[in-house]
Amino acid sequence: MEAPGGRGTRREDRYPLGCVVQVSWQLASGEMRTVRGVCLDVSAQGPRTECGQPLEARSNIYLQAPTYGLMGNASVRYCRRHGLKYHIGLEFTWAGAFAEAGRKKALRNN
Repeated sequence: MEAPGGRGTRREDRYPLGCVVQVSWQLASGEMRTVRGVCLDVSAQGPRTECGQPLEARSNIYLQAPTYGLMGNASVRYCRRHGLKYHIGLEFTWAGAFAEAGRKKALRNN
């Protein structure tokens, strides 16, 4: 059972965000796919997004948020059906300087 506020066993606090994101990934065939979603909340470790398409756990994705800039690469930790959409937990895997600026901007605005 999760602790009050939905924190559970997370290492970092989550902050509501509600911005549009673009999630991109490469299929085994090499074809690139992109889906638009919404970032529901974010922590220093990664965001929770909502998309109309499921993503496979442990997939590597590229995340962009036009409002905040580049957020970077992430790994899919989980994907759960939520009504007609999917809630997808992501963990950042690259802490590059450009991506970090977008993440910090998103966290700072909360």
